[in-house]
Amino acid sequence: MRPSVLRQHRVLAVFLKGLVRASLIFSAGIIPVLGASDSSDQGFWLKSTPGQGSAFVQAMAGIGDDDQLLLSSVQGSGFSLSGFWGEGKGLSALDSSLSLLEQDASLFHGSYQRPARFSGAALDLLSGGVQFTAGVSQVSALQTPDRLSWFAGATSGALALQLYRVDSERTEHAHALGVQLRLPLGQLQTTYVAAASDIASANLRWQFPLGRHLWMGFEVRDGRSTRFSSGEYQRWIVRFSGRQRTQHSMSAREGDTSATDIATTAALAAGAVGIALVASSGSEDSDNQLRFSTQHDAARNVLNGVNPTSVAENLEYGGWVYRNSDSTFSATEPVKGTVDSVSIGPPSSVGAGTATATYHTHGATDPRYNSENFSYLDISLNNNWGVDGYLGTPAGLFKFHHYLTGVITTLGTIAN
Repeated sequence: MRPSVLRQHRVLAVFLKGLVRASLIFSAGIIPVLGASDSSDQGFWLKSTPGQGSAFVQAMAGIGDDDQLLLSSVQGSGFSLSGFWGEGKGLSALDSSLSLLEQDASLFHGSYQRPARFSGAALDLLSGGVQFTAGVSQVSALQTPDRLSWFAGATSGALALQLYRVDSERTEHAHALGVQLRLPLGQLQTTYVAAASDIASANLRWQFPLGRHLWMGFEVRDGRSTRFSSGEYQRWIVRFSGRQRTQHSMSAREGDTSATDIATTAALAAGAVGIALVASSGSEDSDNQLRFSTQHDAARNVLNGVNPTSVAENLEYGGWVYRNSDSTFSATEPVKGTVDSVSIGPPSSVGAGTATATYHTHGATDPRYNSENFSYLDISLNNNWGVDGYLGTPAGLFKFHHYLTGVITTLGTIAN
């Protein structure tokens, strides 16, 4: 009996937490947060009662763990104009039709969990029982350029179509498509998110009822990315799950068809922010940065590429290996040095992630120097900074210094 009681307490605690936060939003005008969340989280939505007459104001707030959004709408006969605001970090759990797992997000870039603010507007028109929506959201995040996320949708009782495009000031970064169908045998949903350089994530989901409140889901996900060292990253997941149907499905319209549905607008707005955060950091350099599953792989890749140049010029090159927010590793562009040194700056100079190791080369074989080994200064700098070190030698040896143990090992060979 104890696990069951604990589960009820957790559900009650989550509900009360959401209720308090939503009350604060409506009573104090606090701008909400859209944050990092796994797609298993379900948003909790509160909507004000529609007003009387041909024109009225309506508001809606969504909370999903760290995800929050506030939308206010002026409704007219067959149309509405909405504005929305928020701040937070990470993925959006508020739009189930475009929910992405953290594994999906890691395909695109390593900055999706950075704190972000957003604001936007949307216009809805109702014609023939179909609600047409168009809008734009500006998304700002720490240490990354601003993004504009454009969105459009067409929604009826049986069909929901969602289109997204993410731009920066100079170029298009990503686009996405979501389709939801209500069929006699359940609900079919598919999404596709793509960015430049052949990176994409696709999802196909089918949910069918087993009872009045119980649904069963079948899901297949596929992703690929050229930002991983293999050049191709694919995985298939088949997932079976049972759940109680709540207000998780917000795409298809329900109820009154004489006025625009603010819930449809809110879902599109949440999706626009989520896609912007996941599929583009707003920085072309960050989005196109190669990422590796281990620190060794990131160091080997960059040293393998620059060591032949270092040997040919008899000049040192160096830089940093850093950990991305998605726990992958990348390396900064090599900095050109002199015949016996290279200045790569302190660990704090790495803005894209957390510096974990240095890397550098020793130029060509030179009788004046012990080029095949770490120097005393190399080891001292690593120890002072509290990071590991990697060395590419003139003979093509790939060496590693573990600063915690002081052990130096040869991990293999690289190009020279």
